[in-house]
Amino acid sequence: MQPSKQIGISVIICCYNSKSRLKPTLEALCKQVVDSKLLWEIIIVDNASDDYTTAEATSIWNSFTGKPIINFEIVIQPLPGLANARRKGISVAQYQYLLFCDDDNWLAENYVQGVYDILNGNDDIGACGGQGFPVFETEKPVWFDSYAEAFALGPQSLNEENNVLLNLYGAGMAINSKVLEKLEQNNFKPQMTGRTGKKLSSAEDTELTYALVLMGYKLHYAKDLHFFHYLPEQRLKFDYLKQLFIAFGTDGPVRNLYYAHLSKRFFHKMICNWYLHFLLSVVRFFKYLLIPPKKYGRTIYFNWNIAYIKQLFFLKRKYTSIKTNILSLKHSQPPEVFSNKQQYYPIPV
Repeated sequence: MQPSKQIGISVIICCYNSKSRLKPTLEALCKQVVDSKLLWEIIIVDNASDDYTTAEATSIWNSFTGKPIINFEIVIQPLPGLANARRKGISVAQYQYLLFCDDDNWLAENYVQGVYDILNGNDDIGACGGQGFPVFETEKPVWFDSYAEAFALGPQSLNEENNVLLNLYGAGMAINSKVLEKLEQNNFKPQMTGRTGKKLSSAEDTELTYALVLMGYKLHYAKDLHFFHYLPEQRLKFDYLKQLFIAFGTDGPVRNLYYAHLSKRFFHKMICNWYLHFLLSVVRFFKYLLIPPKKYGRTIYFNWNIAYIKQLFFLKRKYTSIKTNILSLKHSQPPEVFSNKQQYYPIPV
C-alpha cells in the first residue's frame, strides 16, 4: 500500500493520441482560480500514444505565460486502456484528492477549488462531479439532445434514487484516494476494463461509484461546477452513437447487477437470478423493438439489446462469483462513514 498522500488536488489527464486536443484543456487548467494555500498538480499520462503527445504537452505548457507555479508531470503508461492509464496516474499522484479530467474537457475556472472544498474534511464523500456542457465542432445533430447523457453531459441528479445519488460519470469526477485504499483492502475485483483502443466502454466509472455507495460512501453532484466537453465531427455521427450503445449493452449485465443490490425496485432486484435476468432481457428486447424508449432509438436499442443478451450468456458461468464480489462490498462499510450518522444517507436494501 502506498504511503498517505498530502492534502491537495492531483489533476490526472489520461491521453491516447491527444496531440490535437490538449491545448484548450491545459489552457483551462492554467486559468484555474484557487486559494494560494491550495496544493495541486497536473499529471499527463501518455497511454501508448504514437502522435508525439508527450512532446506536444510539454511544448503547450511551456508556452503559457502566467501559468500557476505547480508540479506539471508527464508519465508514460505503455499498457493500453483507460484503467491502466488511471492507475499509473494515481500511483504517481502526490495529493489525496484525484480529479480525472479527460483530454477533451475544459474545466471552468472554479472547478479545482470547488472539488477541494467538497472533498476536504468530508471523509464520508467518496467522489464528486460536476455538470458537463457540449462544445460542437460542427452543427448539433437532431438526435443529440435525446442522448446527451451518453456523452457524459447534463445534470447528474438524474442518477438519484430515494434521495441517494448512485453513480457519477467519469468526466470531471474527483475521488478521495482513501476510498481506493479501502477498495484494495476489501480485495475489490472490478469487472469492467474501461476504454481500450477502439472499444467505447465507460462503465468502469459506473462500477466504481456503485461500489463506493455499496460500501457506505456518499457521492456528491455539484451542479455549479461546470466543464465543457469538446465533441469533434466524428463523434457526432449516428454510427458513433450506435457503437457507443453497443458498448453500453455489453457492459449492461454487470452494471445492472450492481444496481440490483442498490435499488428497491422489485423487477431490478429480480435480476440477481441469472434466469430471471435473461427472461427480463428478452421481454425488454421485444418491448423496445415495438416502442423504443427514445426518439430515433429503434436501431440504437436493437443493437444495445443484442449486445446485452450476448454478454449475459457469456457471463453465465461466473455470474455467482460476480454477485459474491458485489455483496462483499455491501458488508465492508468503513467505520468512519458512520462516525456522524446525521450526515449519512442510508443505502437502499
